[in-house]
Amino acid sequence: MTLQFLNIPPPYTDRDRARVVVIPVPFDSTTTYKAGARDGPASIISASPHMEFYDEETDSEIYEWGIHTIDPVEPVLPPEEMVARVRDVAEEIIAAGKLPVTLGGDHSVSIGAIEAAHRLNGPLNIVHFDAHTDLRDSYQGSLYSHACVMRRVWSLGTVMQVGIRSLSKEEKDFLTEQQSRPIWARDLLADRNRCVDRLLRGLKDLPTYVTIDLDCLDPSIMPAVGTPEPGGLAWADITAFLKALARTTRIVGFDVVELSPIPGYHAADFTAARLVYKFLSYILWAEGLRGGRPGLDEKDLYAR
Repeated sequence: MTLQFLNIPPPYTDRDRARVVVIPVPFDSTTTYKAGARDGPASIISASPHMEFYDEETDSEIYEWGIHTIDPVEPVLPPEEMVARVRDVAEEIIAAGKLPVTLGGDHSVSIGAIEAAHRLNGPLNIVHFDAHTDLRDSYQGSLYSHACVMRRVWSLGTVMQVGIRSLSKEEKDFLTEQQSRPIWARDLLADRNRCVDRLLRGLKDLPTYVTIDLDCLDPSIMPAVGTPEPGGLAWADITAFLKALARTTRIVGFDVVELSPIPGYHAADFTAARLVYKFLSYILWAEGLRGGRPGLDEKDLYAR
């Protein structure tokens, strides 16, 4: 039996009733420095039951909306075949009216999830949190490397990048050609509120997909990634962005990728799980304010 995110009981895990479906994707064949992201989804899910389920900011327990975790998506090669496999799974979930949450795995798994959101929703705001731009056209002979993710989805909407502090000359030239300027980590650290406002002003009247590479966070709080870069976001930084996005735009999916667990060091696993639940709290709280489906009644817990 698949371990459920939060390890909550039925009916909160019933797939037909759940608002959220978690998609574990234990794939990291394109990792280029420190391997291990294939263990990220299981570590996030294993850490998740140890959190408090009440969120003090939103005064909510959003697990009541229902969160179902599917069986891990079986890895396959080449990477483009894995992209297709994730896309098919995510597309089925979105078509059923669910919110997909993809857990990687290396960042290449996001391509299929974003493509699925685009197929079902049309052009997107694609908000990308990362230390790196991931805009190489190809890397180490692959068009579907984790270093090429945003290049593959660039045409699917409006891409906005947050927390960037490492890129190649090729990627800088591409950004110049596209007249696109990331929200650099150095700017964010100088004035977070101004950067949040800039991101919100850049949103189009489109549904929004959010992709979170955990190396956007500073290694002091997230050392368990394949390519840690100093000078990253703090917890208060990323949650400020996520809360603003949830209140401002309709989120149609998100992913959290690139956790490469460190044996014996559980803080990173817990932080990643907490980030997933925090963003879900913001999203579903905002949906509730807009008149979305309410949470399940407590009596449903004992209905079966």
